[in-house]
Amino acid sequence: MIDLPHWLLRISLLLALAVLLAMLARRLRLPVTVVLVIVGFLANWAAAPLGFEDPLGDLHGEEFEEIVVFLFLPALIFAAALALNTRAFFRNLGPILVLAVVALMVSAALVGIALNLVLGTPLVAALLFGALISATDPVAVVAVFRQVGVPRRLLTLVEGESMLNDGVAIVMFQILVVAALGGAIRPQQGVIDFVRVFFGGAVLGAVVGLAAAFVLPWLRRLPAAALSVAVAYGGFVLAQDVFGFSGVMATVASGVVLGGLAPSRASEPVREMWDELWEALDYIANALLFLLIGLAIDPDLIVSNIGAILLAIVVVLVARAAAVVPLVGALERFAGIPRVGRRNSVVLVWGGLRGGVALALALALPAELPERDLFVAMTGGVVLATLLINATTISWLVHRLRLDEPSRADAFLATSARLTGLVAARRRLEQLDLQDPVILQRLEAAERAARQELERMELSREEELDVVTRRGLHVERETYQHLSDAGLLPPAAARTLLHEVDDQIEEASLGAAGGPTLGHRERSRIDRLWQRFVALLPKPVGDDPQELAYAEATARRLAARRTSEALELFEQLPNIEPETVEQARETFGRWERDAIASLEELDERAGKQREQLQRRQADALSRVASAEALETLVGAGLLPELVAQRAADAIAMTISQGPERARA
Repeated sequence: MIDLPHWLLRISLLLALAVLLAMLARRLRLPVTVVLVIVGFLANWAAAPLGFEDPLGDLHGEEFEEIVVFLFLPALIFAAALALNTRAFFRNLGPILVLAVVALMVSAALVGIALNLVLGTPLVAALLFGALISATDPVAVVAVFRQVGVPRRLLTLVEGESMLNDGVAIVMFQILVVAALGGAIRPQQGVIDFVRVFFGGAVLGAVVGLAAAFVLPWLRRLPAAALSVAVAYGGFVLAQDVFGFSGVMATVASGVVLGGLAPSRASEPVREMWDELWEALDYIANALLFLLIGLAIDPDLIVSNIGAILLAIVVVLVARAAAVVPLVGALERFAGIPRVGRRNSVVLVWGGLRGGVALALALALPAELPERDLFVAMTGGVVLATLLINATTISWLVHRLRLDEPSRADAFLATSARLTGLVAARRRLEQLDLQDPVILQRLEAAERAARQELERMELSREEELDVVTRRGLHVERETYQHLSDAGLLPPAAARTLLHEVDDQIEEASLGAAGGPTLGHRERSRIDRLWQRFVALLPKPVGDDPQELAYAEATARRLAARRTSEALELFEQLPNIEPETVEQARETFGRWERDAIASLEELDERAGKQREQLQRRQADALSRVASAEALETLVGAGLLPELVAQRAADAIAMTISQGPERARA
């Protein structure tokens, strides 16, 4: 029986230690995961000579695997999936699946063959080790890559691969461990089992995510937070223990679905709560897990098998390079995916970190397997090596390859945003009559520095158009999201508009900014499948097609108007030609004219509903304007947030019911 108070105290002490070590890691400029593993490993090494009890107590073997798989993995994978850019994930789903499935199988086969030839390990057992060691650990990879600041597409590939290939590795492990113990297994049946477990988990997770997304519009912050925890853990256990599917894939699918649908289904407070909740859970789980990884690695096994460990480190790295680089090149050449590039391929190979999942699988190997101790030692050595060497040098590699350098367009946008903020701050001080000479001088000096920096950035015509158009598209997206958060845009319309503008932003990033095809690019097959998938989500009761069309057209008109106004900023910036601004304004102006034409057409078809629809349009525009005015007062510190919310509610009631009924 577990001594619960004892374990709670032990976990609390470990968590407190992790917080202190995180402060130390920041001072040493090292990844916190590396410091946690080192301290855990050294504590385990010193425990016996100093007469202390085993730091892990009775958490060994299958017990350690269950703690990692059922306690830590759902939280860590769901947090990563929820934060993942869903649109980018589906756009890159082809290469992600190839990396997560094909590259992992190739790497596992290469590792197994190498161990069989060099160490004489039986081939099936060697393939078993290859399967458990070839998956990049999502816990380790995501934690390190987010700190490094790699390009967005590379981060999407790495995060997507690390989440999916965990499920692949666990399924392969379960199949091969039976064969390694002498059980009969047919290749055809193995393939069928793999497809059933892997894709069954994904389908189940998607269903769970859709069910949760269905009720999101009616949930407030705390119930929505509880629901997200239930989805993360409930979906995992339901798939893993009840249906025999992949719990990892179920959690990935439910997290991706909820993350993709949250902007149109969940309110802004709910999304903010999710961000804070899962960031906190992710931090706690990461801190505890990496300490436990260090404590779980047996120093004596490491020392006694150092030769085999060095061989495993080299073989695993070479096998990943041999699997990833050719497959990525083949995808670029024959599948027509956007180029990954050699520099990104190098980071993909070097960023193949291993962590808790590989170690948990190794410790869960049955005791009757002759190679168990050898595999546990090699796994611990590879995990230590990737965390101590790869994780500490990945930042240097990214910088050396110049992948962390923003493009000239990105640098121009960042500097112009800084200039805008400085100008707004100075004007706000002047409006409030707080003209402190020292503060004003500093702001004016910072403004001059920002303008001089912009003047030094000479952009090509294409880069100018990219800067202006991307800024306009982001204003458009903010408008749609604001309308959705204010409850003025039905979820179905919000989903359509947000997906559309995300497509346009992606197209602009690929170099088609402002061109004649912007917003009219043919959707890829993956995009069309995603659209059909989200269309399965039941619409809230009361959605009328005519009202949805009217709300969508109204939102388009408002977004196009605001975007055109936002472009006035660039007329005052250096190195942006007026013709470029005018070209972008014409594009957004055309969209506004199209929206007005749609509204007029709807008016003609509405008949008796025309007056009602027009009133709803005026209602929406009035409520948005009042909400923005109140937000400005809150931001200036002139109005408490609670008072502003009450005022917004009162204004909304006045608009919809009239002043007399609102006062009543």
